[in-house]
Amino acid sequence: MAKTKPDIRTITRMVPRSGNLVQGQSELRINPDLAHAAGELIADSQNHYSPAEGAGELRRAVAHKLALLNNIHVDPDATPLELLITPGATGGLIAIAQTYLRGSSTLVLEPYYPYHSRVIEELGGRIDVMPLRGDNLELNEDELRKRCRELKSRSEFPLRAIIACTPSNPTGKVFTPSELETIAKICQEFDLLCIADEVYEHYVVGEHPHTPISTLPGMWERTITVNSFSKSWNISGWRLGYAYGDGALVSKLNNANNVFYVCSPTPLQLALARVLMETPSYYDNLKTNFSAKRERAVKILEEVGFKIYNSGSAFYIWARIPEGFGDAMQLNEMLMSRGGVAATPGSAFSDGDDWDNHMRICIAREDNVLDGALEKLRKVMTEAK
Repeated sequence: MAKTKPDIRTITRMVPRSGNLVQGQSELRINPDLAHAAGELIADSQNHYSPAEGAGELRRAVAHKLALLNNIHVDPDATPLELLITPGATGGLIAIAQTYLRGSSTLVLEPYYPYHSRVIEELGGRIDVMPLRGDNLELNEDELRKRCRELKSRSEFPLRAIIACTPSNPTGKVFTPSELETIAKICQEFDLLCIADEVYEHYVVGEHPHTPISTLPGMWERTITVNSFSKSWNISGWRLGYAYGDGALVSKLNNANNVFYVCSPTPLQLALARVLMETPSYYDNLKTNFSAKRERAVKILEEVGFKIYNSGSAFYIWARIPEGFGDAMQLNEMLMSRGGVAATPGSAFSDGDDWDNHMRICIAREDNVLDGALEKLRKVMTEAK
């Protein structure tokens, strides 16, 4: 019998905004220049269809961002297409699943983001799970090779792809250079597609910098990278993201992009294009801001007994709950009932039981909201001891 997992959106609705450390979205205020640009473009009647692959203005701005910040050079006007604007990173994943993953399997590394599974399975594929190991969530090369060999040779749903999500949702794990090299080596050894989910790239604060796996030798021609503006620009409701890679892979996604969505929201694309690279230091400021949030949150969590995973990034905190409180679902229920505060139990992100005593805590909140929610948590935990 399949494990019953907590539903993140249901938990979110059960707590007030002042206690919501649950849902993985940035609830910080929108950039005022971006808000102004959107209002101006909507009022100017820029509200009609744009190309399925995205408005040229935003595609050029994204290409500029990739060149300046990632040292990746894509031609926004190339034929076949190397870059698409998608309705969030999820829209990119949907296009990949529709185009490449039907009737095949994709390997995810546990703990994993539930939508990776949900999208692929809804579109006729399946996922297989391989857990990361130990307190440091390490990837074992021998285990990965053995698992891929077994899955690749299977007659039904043979392995087609590996998802490399770094920094990871839910744990925030930034894969080490050697771990990325392992994934790259295995993808090439077994002729696998690599789906790189790099939504949280701008929240890396640890010793290992963000390294796009597509830049590793031999990986450009087999990697499709999906990314999003939802988190970094606080616009999850706008549904804007992008996918890029070798034209032979990426261009085929545009049929699904067109059929499922027609286009991403035109005035919002144009607004983002105006401001995306207006201030190149924007992302450095974002990192500094979130590093301070993480430091404050970790201090309180450790005071009340949580054991914090040193993820190397700062959008989520992945933590083992204190001893004596059962599993994370039980603790979460206590936090909700006594303090009106909640996070997400680790069982939402795994098929097994290894992470039942862990929590994902989203700190992407305005400082007053975050600090207030952490004080609620501290009060409940202190009184419960």
